[in-house]
Amino acid sequence: MVEDMQGKEIEESSDPLAAEIRDTDIVFDCPNCGKSLVIDYRGAGLQIPCSDCGASVLVPIPEGMELHDLDLDAGEVLKQLFATRKNFQKAELEIQALKARLVQLQEALTVMQQVVSEGLK
Repeated sequence: MVEDMQGKEIEESSDPLAAEIRDTDIVFDCPNCGKSLVIDYRGAGLQIPCSDCGASVLVPIPEGMELHDLDLDAGEVLKQLFATRKNFQKAELEIQALKARLVQLQEALTVMQQVVSEGLK
């Protein structure tokens, strides 16, 4: 089982017909790894994780699409809001971890620069 963009569990299928692309789907490539991704048109504008590399990917909004084209009911909008908040929180944690790693690397660089400058004297 895997989760779709609204967090609902769906069955993975090896049947190629089950994964058929519909006219209403948005097909685009992950800018990080190049994997071809497909999502229902209601995912336009959402931030989703790439199924291959896990990078956060912005689903493009097809040219000519307007807000009234998204026939979302309040429940679907709420699910998308919660999914967006969850992705935002994950991104915040990732930023904190990267900032901590940056501090570590800067400290290591300072030590290495001191060692090099002392070795040149």
